[in-house]
Amino acid sequence: MSGDGGYFRLSEDAEIDPEAEPAFLTVLQDVMGLEPHPGVTLRPVFGKGMTVSFVYMEPHSVAPVHQHPQEQIGTVIEGTYEFELGGTKRWVRRGDVYIVPPNVPHGAVTGDESCVALDVFCPPREGFRELIEKAARERGTH
Repeated sequence: MSGDGGYFRLSEDAEIDPEAEPAFLTVLQDVMGLEPHPGVTLRPVFGKGMTVSFVYMEPHSVAPVHQHPQEQIGTVIEGTYEFELGGTKRWVRRGDVYIVPPNVPHGAVTGDESCVALDVFCPPREGFRELIEKAARERGTH
């Protein structure tokens, strides 16, 4: 399996960060779940320049309206939820994508079904690191 010389190509002069550690993770086993609000579980994975967060919302749960300095792009993997973005509310479904510019207020509410979404943050969402450290202290694993 190697590049074909077109879009998928290998570069002989590309520099690889020696500090970067490639990894494969099983999200439900290897990534700590955080519950910042009842019925909402986040499982963030950190890269050097971005954070990916798997978001699990139970039926009739709320991710309160909030904001952060990172740009966020998300997609719904399963289920539906009402997503509020900059004061506009819209039901988003599997395959829908939302783009949240830095500092724009946003939040979500589920209806009768649960929802799984994938959010990507750039630069990394440092607030998640704080939640992980707090959860680890509370669980006595840090």
